[in-house]
Amino acid sequence: MYYPYLRARQFELISLRELVNEEILSDKIIPVLEPVKESFNNLNLAHRVFQDKNFSPYLIVNPFQGEIPGDTNVFLDYLSNLDNCHFLHAFHYSDNTDYILGSIEEYKLNNCLLICLENFSDEESFKELCQNPSITHIMLQDPSKYRGLDRYIKGLNKSYIRLDDVFERQQRNADFLNIPAHKFTEEHLYYVEENYQGFSDFTVLTSEYIDGGSTPRAVVIHFTYLNPHEDNQIWVRHFTSETNDTIANVQGKFYEAAQKMIVFCDENNIENSAVNEMRGYLTFVHEDGAIGRYPGLGTVKKISIKNHLIVVSNYLNQI
Repeated sequence: MYYPYLRARQFELISLRELVNEEILSDKIIPVLEPVKESFNNLNLAHRVFQDKNFSPYLIVNPFQGEIPGDTNVFLDYLSNLDNCHFLHAFHYSDNTDYILGSIEEYKLNNCLLICLENFSDEESFKELCQNPSITHIMLQDPSKYRGLDRYIKGLNKSYIRLDDVFERQQRNADFLNIPAHKFTEEHLYYVEENYQGFSDFTVLTSEYIDGGSTPRAVVIHFTYLNPHEDNQIWVRHFTSETNDTIANVQGKFYEAAQKMIVFCDENNIENSAVNEMRGYLTFVHEDGAIGRYPGLGTVKKISIKNHLIVVSNYLNQI
């Protein structure tokens, strides 16, 4: 099982809405969403699609990041008031056992996911919390750093998910221009063998939460794919624009990066709905005969996320 960790922002949620509507996402993929906006509009739009398609991702009710962080009842109340709620409950653990147990009791929760990142110190309380019958799934970031805890969770007979931060962030987008194709992850190959029931990462995004941003000097499309020459590891290519001296002409930079991506996909017979969408922007014909349409950087990110989820989904469907 794959549990991609995504912030519940507009384009992350659009990517899921589109994949769920297209009915091409494996039932072995269960996203984990960290809400970072005070408005529920995008969550509501996504939830209606999830209801229609009987799709149930996790929603973190005490996010670390965003506009309403911390151990509050805001998202617990939101979920309790949803009609036919298709979100599952997830909690961040940060030595906050009382909050989590109190929430489980007050809202009569079950089938909860407990997420343990790197901001905790009380391992004994965490172990006790893991034993709660309402917590059926446990996610631990970088379990190799917590060998004793890792062994303990594996003995609980619960769904245990390893979370790895696999995206290698650069200081500037332009720095990706000189980075060759490389291995992105191989957890999909080994997680079962290593006695995990699932694996997770931050998809093709950095684990660091960044709200907004300035106009970039370079446009980058982070594109993952199965590499049959490397035992089906998932590799990544960073298709990067060439004219990166100024912030001018973002549209032209997009065209440079997107053209590289489509050439690579054509040469390697890679086709899916994300690739086809990107191809459509390159071949769009305007009334004046001009070719190409710039969809905005949010859509570029959405396409990268969609492609990554499709890659993992297709692999998991084959095994």
